[in-house]
Amino acid sequence: MTDDTESLRPDDAFTLLADRTRIKIIRALGDASTPGVPETLPFSELRRRADISGSGRFNYHLGKLVDQFVEETDDGYRLSYPGVRVYQAIKAGTFTDRVQIDPFELDGNCHVCGASQEAAYRESMFRVRCSGDCGAIFYKYFCPPSSLTERDREGVLRAANEHIQREIASMAKGVCPWCCGHMTSRILPTDAEMPHRENPAIDHRVLHVCDTCDGAIYTRLGGLLVTHPAVVSFFYDHGVDVTRRHIWALPFAASDERTTITDTGPWRATVRVECEGDTLRVRLDEGPSVIDATHVD
Repeated sequence: MTDDTESLRPDDAFTLLADRTRIKIIRALGDASTPGVPETLPFSELRRRADISGSGRFNYHLGKLVDQFVEETDDGYRLSYPGVRVYQAIKAGTFTDRVQIDPFELDGNCHVCGASQEAAYRESMFRVRCSGDCGAIFYKYFCPPSSLTERDREGVLRAANEHIQREIASMAKGVCPWCCGHMTSRILPTDAEMPHRENPAIDHRVLHVCDTCDGAIYTRLGGLLVTHPAVVSFFYDHGVDVTRRHIWALPFAASDERTTITDTGPWRATVRVECEGDTLRVRLDEGPSVIDATHVD
């Protein structure tokens, strides 16, 4: 059992950051650090880098950060892990930047109507959808603004794909990608209320909810299989690294056209994964967990 009697309340922790001087201190320590190695700065050097006049004022605000966002050592001060995460959020523009990338056409086709796919980024959400009239949305996912601002289009797609695949792989294993808490997953009935219920690319949604941070997101069954060993091996046998393929370009992962509910008592589903004319049939239970994977002649 852990002792959390000295933990701060969330409102107290954020109150500590509600001051420009303290943000300048965190930025100065973060800017001085090298990747993976938080830099330790003496009092006078930290004050100089933070560009804060008045030793007493600087000492007061630094003291407020110590033990929560800043560690005090014999050699000076450095960011603690929470301080590093605050610094990363500042640098990533997670709470501040407003970036928009207008829709641009992709090489792949809509898995519903055959029109082209298009990608766009606005309001911190990366989207891939049909450019035609069917209304299909294949992926809509949060990506930090600064991760996309200085990339060309191929770089945007690569960054978004890696981000989406990594987080869905974590959910598939029951681990929250945002706080590492336990994530509970359940398959929703086809008539359940949910955002974008009319999306023709999805019939069977999985709702993932973190027991710790209450983070929640919907995925489709096939999307959970991209990094499963049986699927990775199947593609690798054909000389393909499926994890490098854009997840929205994979028919089994981007829509439910290759997903079939085979039983309801107990609940079972089959996802057909295809590559180079061969098919892997993956069966799932209500977990959803993979029961078996079989090559189909």
